[in-house]
Amino acid sequence: MNTKEYFDDFEKEVRKVYAVAKEAKAKGLDPKKEVEIPLARSLAEKVVGLIATIYPQLMDSGIEQRIIELEKKWGKLDTAIAFKIAEEIAKQKYCKFANLMEAIDAGIRIGFAYITLGVVSSPIEGYTKLELGKTKEGKEYFKAFFSGPIRSAGTTASCVVLMLIDYLREIFGYAKYDPTEEEIKRYWIENFDYHSRVTNLQYMPTEEEAIFLARNLPIQIAGDPTEKKEVSNYKNLDRVETNFLRGGMALIFSEGLAQKAKKGLRLLKGVQDKGFKSTGWNFLEEYVKLHEQRDKGKKDDSPTYINDLVAGRPIFGHPSKSGGFRLRYGRSRVSGFSANSVHPATMGISDGFLATGTQLKIEKPTKGCIVTSCDTIDGPIVKLFNGSVKKIHTLEEAKKIYSDVEEIIYFGDILIPFSDVLNRNHDLMYPGYVEEWWHLELKKQDEEIAKKTDVLNLNFETAVELSKKYGLPLYPKYIFYWTEISKEQLLNLVDWLKDSKVENKIILPFSVIDQDRFELGKRALELLGVEHGVVNEKVIVNKENGLALFTNLGLDYSIFNDQEKELNTIVDKTKFQLDLEVLEIINSNSKFKIKNKAGDFIGARMGRPEKAKLRKLKGSPNVLFPVGKEGGRLKSVLAAVEVGTVKSAFPIFYCDTCKRETIYPLCESCETETKKMFYSYETKEKTFSPGEDEKTSPFYTRQLDMKHFFEKAKQKIGFLREEVPTLIKGVGRLFSAGKQMEHLSKGLLRAKYDLQVNKDGTIRFDGTEAPIVAFRPREIGVNIEKLKELGYGEDEDGNKLENENQILELKPHDIILPSATESPDERADYVFVKTCNFIDELLVRFYGQKPFYNVKTRDDLVGKLGVFMAPHNCAGVICRFIGFSNTLTLLGSPYLHAGVRRDCDGDEAALMLLGDVLLNFSREFLPSHRGGTQDAPLVLNAKLDPGEVDDQILDFEMVKKYPLELYYAAEKREHSSTIKMPTVSSVMKEGGNTFVNLGFTHDTNDFNEGVQCSTYKTLPTMKDKVLHQMGLVEKLRSANTADTARLILEKHFIRDMRGNLRGFASQSFRCVACNEIVRRPPLSGVCPKCKGKLIFTIHEGGIKKYLELALELVERYNLSTYLKQHIELTKRYIDSIFGKELEKQEKLGEWF
Repeated sequence: MNTKEYFDDFEKEVRKVYAVAKEAKAKGLDPKKEVEIPLARSLAEKVVGLIATIYPQLMDSGIEQRIIELEKKWGKLDTAIAFKIAEEIAKQKYCKFANLMEAIDAGIRIGFAYITLGVVSSPIEGYTKLELGKTKEGKEYFKAFFSGPIRSAGTTASCVVLMLIDYLREIFGYAKYDPTEEEIKRYWIENFDYHSRVTNLQYMPTEEEAIFLARNLPIQIAGDPTEKKEVSNYKNLDRVETNFLRGGMALIFSEGLAQKAKKGLRLLKGVQDKGFKSTGWNFLEEYVKLHEQRDKGKKDDSPTYINDLVAGRPIFGHPSKSGGFRLRYGRSRVSGFSANSVHPATMGISDGFLATGTQLKIEKPTKGCIVTSCDTIDGPIVKLFNGSVKKIHTLEEAKKIYSDVEEIIYFGDILIPFSDVLNRNHDLMYPGYVEEWWHLELKKQDEEIAKKTDVLNLNFETAVELSKKYGLPLYPKYIFYWTEISKEQLLNLVDWLKDSKVENKIILPFSVIDQDRFELGKRALELLGVEHGVVNEKVIVNKENGLALFTNLGLDYSIFNDQEKELNTIVDKTKFQLDLEVLEIINSNSKFKIKNKAGDFIGARMGRPEKAKLRKLKGSPNVLFPVGKEGGRLKSVLAAVEVGTVKSAFPIFYCDTCKRETIYPLCESCETETKKMFYSYETKEKTFSPGEDEKTSPFYTRQLDMKHFFEKAKQKIGFLREEVPTLIKGVGRLFSAGKQMEHLSKGLLRAKYDLQVNKDGTIRFDGTEAPIVAFRPREIGVNIEKLKELGYGEDEDGNKLENENQILELKPHDIILPSATESPDERADYVFVKTCNFIDELLVRFYGQKPFYNVKTRDDLVGKLGVFMAPHNCAGVICRFIGFSNTLTLLGSPYLHAGVRRDCDGDEAALMLLGDVLLNFSREFLPSHRGGTQDAPLVLNAKLDPGEVDDQILDFEMVKKYPLELYYAAEKREHSSTIKMPTVSSVMKEGGNTFVNLGFTHDTNDFNEGVQCSTYKTLPTMKDKVLHQMGLVEKLRSANTADTARLILEKHFIRDMRGNLRGFASQSFRCVACNEIVRRPPLSGVCPKCKGKLIFTIHEGGIKKYLELALELVERYNLSTYLKQHIELTKRYIDSIFGKELEKQEKLGEWF
């Protein structure tokens, strides 16, 4: 099946689901009688569909066609398109608006939505409004308001939207903003306050930078207050709307404008070059010079990835320290797009902290990534307690041997794609000499021989023969880490070899005296990565490693054919006593070129653990139906039914047939359509038309007959008494504008299947995003006949699909569900089987239609459609379930992740069933507060386009092998941009199909092979996590144990204890019965609402929880006196509040 056929079939299946949902919705049982989510097939449709939620007149006005015309003229995603379409909308070319300011506002939102690919809520939530201010001369200027959700736009888009707003200001002849000195300084101090008192900004400008920017702003950057904290200075300014901190203003000023001015200016110049007049931001050229001057002559050597260390999450390597992750260039089938691969044995030897999908914070070239599994790279090398050194080849072996490991000498390779280095505009790093590099050099000499050579499994004799014949460096398997030992260690190793003998293996003396004498030699053998065993006061190096070691040292390896040979006459120490580096000495003796096997080591620490679990709102409701206080602490529908009535805000509908009020748009008694009513708070009357003033509401607070509505809900779906679940959970109250709730029947059915509802009426499964470009049928648990039905008729090489071991290229909308057998939470396959059953029962019992999914087992899920959506987005991408992985990650095409403007550096996304989304989603359920539309599928995309997704995908390489030039350039540490290879961008320019032949450089036997669930998630207490963390760090040669302990204390424990102490003094109190929070306890000492018992919200145990562990770490790792005294003072402060413990209650387990 070619790409066009795939997209055509995919759209047909989407239309089928829409048709079923449309029929069901038409029955009027939901807030709206139509499916509320438009289907968009292009960026233009997504953009218009999104902003039409505010300005409906934009739909079908010709804007989509105009955007497509402009894309043909200037190319997709060109910033000029946003400027032009915004200008034309503001001039009311396509539709009319109430006034000019409304038209300009619509233009800004459309332009902003285009810049952000029409998938985030920033254009409708982050940018809030445009007002006019007055200059000192009385002229009108633009005042743009921003709020917290602007963060989802990204820093570059935030910068560009300011330029777009100013462009429209200039077009329509409004004046420039003229800030006063107080307003200028207010920008600086408010950004500083937000950064220091609320949350760290990605970039905090210096005072000089902030003052310069504020002084020259052509528009006023304003915002609604987002914090309860007031700015520390420059309050009560006439043209600044509040004294409270404005998060939206700080985010767009510092992270957008100040941080991305250089890139924003470059994009603006591109717009100006196309004839657009925009002069308001020309001052940025001077700012860029000022910004660059700030860091001139400075080099930031601080290991930023360590700065936010969390207790229980290990450091795997301090910056560039030997023994950490060894850099290796390449991309496995499950890496790329900010995901890196490691060997399964590396996961095992990490004590299980590293699992597939676990986030790493790394030193370079990116800030973060997730790890996936690849078994065709090097795993760890460890030293056992008996002195033996061993290479670990499998996950099982690593788990089995972990307790016997004294030191992890080398942690193993980290496979980093070239595309990630290129995308980060980073210099190439020095890779260790590896098999694929050697193979490229062989290919350069003789392409035919290279094709016949198994690059990963080459025996010693063949390797030597090829190196001799073609003048190649020695094969990487048979070289060692010569750059990691000192000259003294080398010479002591040579001395030791002189005292040894060869007997089909190298036998080195290791008695008590020899251990002292050859301590440096033994350490050299370990650091070189030479496998050896320690047996009966002897160190044994097997024949293969012995042959390799002799070849590296330039010794005659033919003696391995002799019965027994003493080495004292063969080894000449003087040959190694040269005034050179160790690797140079080795090369001066060896007959073959010996390359640097180590290369660069990458420092790393654990970030977030992997995740794959059903999303649950606070309280885990089954239905969006308010049960008020009557629902009790659990918000139980049945508890409210027992009380009889519920007091809450409910919408008002009137049934002409029954002559009574109801809460549904379709009468629950006679099933006729009801009329919407409105309540006037002034006259206390209800009418059928909304009043013109704000005192008229579509809802009012009243007592609702809960028994009546519950009985009607049961009756509607034909539930017998025994079928009613024992616990059906609603919500305390609704936060939507119209207080529209779901039909109670839906809650009964969800509770039957133990499913929880999200804020918009959907069921969601959250998971860590992970990329995949190709799979084997056996890896995803689907038979080949089913795959053929879904369009997988051929493997990646064009051969017909005949067996489960063939490699198939994943299609762009397909996704593999996380179904790890060791998952601590309910697996995705279980959740979606239940969701399909729920939807079918909903269709049959509630809507009176035929079942649609007919799913009985997880195999029936294959081919069903879902919706893939990232947090803070408001557009989802329709996807297709294609199989099941034994991981806790959402495995999808890089295009799918790019389609929701995310990469795979540890981001999460949500997965929903398409039928559930179309049937149960409603905008009427969304909270009315700022940010309410974030994370809601307002638009759905049914066709991915490489030119309309996140531009990071453009750097994605489309190769099966990297060019030899990459390795040569990396040796010189040249910039990544000097390397040319096919990427999505270059293939697009040539008019090629970028959905096929993405390729990969490193295969793996099974991408499921690896730790499924991180130890961090399975260890029950923080003490257990820290003890395991420190246990691993003690073994890792690449990690500094004392520094790790210090960081745990400074970055986590001390901050937590002191923060809780501060909070204890100003805490609120909670009622155990009704969960009411009171700022101060009343004199009666009981809850003012229900007379229940009041308890602390911050407890003594919460403050002391890390104290004992902190003291233990200080003593065990002999940390600095300062730190000891710091902990001791904190302990004394705690004791002064709570008193000293005279006796301590131990856990029962401590006695055994």
